[in-house]
Amino acid sequence: MKSINTELYKQIAEKIKSAIKEKNVTQEQIASKLNISAQQFQAYINKFDKNKIPLDYLIEIANFLNISPEYFYKKNQNIIPSASCISESQADDLSLDKSKYQTIPVYSFAGAGKFVNLTEIEPIDTLLVPKEFIKKKLAVVKVIGPSMEPYIKDGSYVGIDLNYKELVSGYIYCVNLDYEGALIKYVIKDRNGITLKSENPKFHDIFIKKEEIADGDHFVIGRVVWVWQNI
Repeated sequence: MKSINTELYKQIAEKIKSAIKEKNVTQEQIASKLNISAQQFQAYINKFDKNKIPLDYLIEIANFLNISPEYFYKKNQNIIPSASCISESQADDLSLDKSKYQTIPVYSFAGAGKFVNLTEIEPIDTLLVPKEFIKKKLAVVKVIGPSMEPYIKDGSYVGIDLNYKELVSGYIYCVNLDYEGALIKYVIKDRNGITLKSENPKFHDIFIKKEEIADGDHFVIGRVVWVWQNI
């Protein structure tokens, strides 16, 4: 029988491989970031029973991939689940069982300026969302722009849990800035404030001081909990 530690490191190794593939980076890039050889890194993820990856390396990998370190330890946690949504017209064409779906309005923040409230914005469309992806307070937003590509493509739809206001470093949120409007970004926290990061390296980071957040100049609309897009 395998030990709990062996099973845990197997899970960590598989999740590292999955994250690398999903983030479209190479093992060599990760090894370089850790300042180790590619062979040593491969030993950590392929021979995990004999080569247990150190915790500080996991934190470095998580920071490099812009994800939370807890992703590696939680068995059922995905980086961002992919929802199999469908348009109303597609549902009719496919004779889909609509009882398994719920019709949700789709919003767009493009050109909306300062975000106020979803109830004050007209929906641009509707989407049939599988009921298992429905949250008590869910907003579906169409992403406009390439700042989160290739992870979240321009024109994709994201599900935002409006009840999830607590900022956890490494996750993707919809955040409102007075001078930018609503943005979909990674959130990285430190003692001085938060950094909003894009996936696309062509876009600069946005740093927000802790006192500015406390003053209410910025606020969290919700956390991105799934994405629907053409791969």
